Amino acid sequence: MRIPSWRKASKPAVFRFARLLLAAVLLPAAARAQHAEPALTPPVTGRMRRPPYPAPATPDTVRAHSLAEAFARGRWHGRVRNYTMATLNQGSYPDYYANGLGAGGRFETASFHGLQLGAGGFFWANLASNNLATPDTLTGAVSRYEVGLFDVTHPGRRRLTGRAEELFLRYRWRQSTATLGRQLLSTPLLNPQDGRLSPNYAQGLWLEFRELPRTTFSAGWLTGVAVRSTTDWTSVAGSVGLYPAGVTETGQRALYAGQLRSRGLGLAGISRQWGPRTTAQVWNYYADNLFNASFAELTTGRAVGAGTLTLGAQYHYQRTIGNGGHPDLQRAYSAPGRQAHALSARLGYQLGPWSLSSNYTRITRTGRFLFPREWGREPFYTFLPREREEGFGGLDAAALLASYSFSPGLKAEAGYGHYYLPNVRNTRLNKYGMPSYRQLNASLTYAFPGGATGLRGQLLYVYKGALGNTYGEARYVVNKVDVHLLNLILNYDF
Repeated sequence: MRIPSWRKASKPAVFRFARLLLAAVLLPAAARAQHAEPALTPPVTGRMRRPPYPAPATPDTVRAHSLAEAFARGRWHGRVRNYTMATLNQGSYPDYYANGLGAGGRFETASFHGLQLGAGGFFWANLASNNLATPDTLTGAVSRYEVGLFDVTHPGRRRLTGRAEELFLRYRWRQSTATLGRQLLSTPLLNPQDGRLSPNYAQGLWLEFRELPRTTFSAGWLTGVAVRSTTDWTSVAGSVGLYPAGVTETGQRALYAGQLRSRGLGLAGISRQWGPRTTAQVWNYYADNLFNASFAELTTGRAVGAGTLTLGAQYHYQRTIGNGGHPDLQRAYSAPGRQAHALSARLGYQLGPWSLSSNYTRITRTGRFLFPREWGREPFYTFLPREREEGFGGLDAAALLASYSFSPGLKAEAGYGHYYLPNVRNTRLNKYGMPSYRQLNASLTYAFPGGATGLRGQLLYVYKGALGNTYGEARYVVNKVDVHLLNLILNYDF
C-alpha cells in the first residue's frame, strides 16, 4: 500500500494532522515480543526495565541430564511488532510517515551442568512510507524519526531485511551468571533503547555476581554492537557515528564515523537494595581511547499519608580518554581534556494507581555530556521519549510526569517539560544545533486480556515547541521544534 505525499502549504494544519492520524490508524498492523515504547515515568527504584523478550521462569529449575534433553526442554520465545510513525512539521516544511513490520524469535536451552546456549534473530520490512532518503528540495531535510524503523545506513531500502541478534553461551552458578557472545544488556547508559522495531545488542563477556544479599555486581568487556535501526554487527568503535554526528566544538561538521580507534568498552557496576524502599547503584564505562563515564544513583521513599513519597538523585561525570578516538579533532569523538558533569533529581508521590513526579536535570558548562546515541538513551529523570539531552552542556531541564493505571491493563501517562539549551550557534556546548524547547508527551498503553494475552498496544503523541532563537533557519526547526509526532505500536509476545 502506497500513500501519496502530503505536501501541504495550502492545507490547514488541522487537516494535515487528521490525515496523519488516519494513516496511522489504517496502515497495516500486527505485533511483537518487545515492550511498547518506554514509559514516561521510569521506576523510582532506579532499576532497569525488563529486556524485550519475556524472561524465562527461574531457568535453573529446568535441568537436563544430557545434551539432547537440554535442547528438547529448551524454551522458545517469539515476537511480532508493528510500528506506525508520523511527523508533522509546521507550514510548508516536509512531513513524514512510515509503517514497519518485524518478526523474530529466540531459543534458549535448558541448563546442562550449568551451561545454556541461546540464539535469536529478527526480520523486518518497510510496508509503507513516503521518501525517507531524498532531501527535501526546500529545506534539505530528511526524515529524522521514521527512517529509524528500518536501516539508517541504507534509508532507501524497502526489501525484507534483518540480522542475527543473539548467540551466546551462559554458565550459571547458584544465583550468578557468566555470558559469552551476542546478548541483550540493560544498564543505565548502555541499554536496548527499545523504541523502534528491534533494540540494541552487544557482543562480549558479561558477568553478574549475586551471591551477597540484595547486592548485584556486574562487569563486562564488549567488542561489538548491533545498533538499533541498523542491520549489521560492527565493532565498538565502528558503531559510533552511525547516527547523525552533529558538529565539533569549533562548528565544523563532525567526521568521526568510521574513523575512530578503540579496543572495546569495559563496564562495571554495583547495585544494592538498602531496606524496602532504598536502592543505590554505581556504574563506570571505559571506552578505550574514547572516554570514561561514571554514573551514580540513589533512590528512596517513605510512607506519607496513604501513599509513598519518593526521592531520587543522579550524578554523571565523564572525561576524554587518550585522543578521543583520533588525532584529528574533526575526526575525534571527544576533544582531549574535555569533561562534563550532570545532576538529576526527582521528587515524586505514589498513591494507589496514581504516580506523580517533578524532575530536574542540570548539565554544567564545563563541556558537553557525551555518550554515543547508538549505545542507549540517557537515564536522567527529565527524559521524555523522542528527544535527548546528550550532546549538550549548560543545560537546565525541568519536567512534570504523571501516570494513572486503570484496571485491567490500561495505563495513561503524560509528561511536560522545558529544556533550556545553549544558543544553537554556541557549538562548544550545542552539538546538534537544537534550540531550547518545550515538550508534551501523552501515552495510552493497553495489555489485551483473555485469548489475546500477549498482545499489547500503545498510542504515543508528542509535541515539541520552540523556546530558543532559531534565526529563521530551517535546519534549527525541521524535525526538531514546532513539530507533532504520532506513534502507534502493536506488539505480540508468544
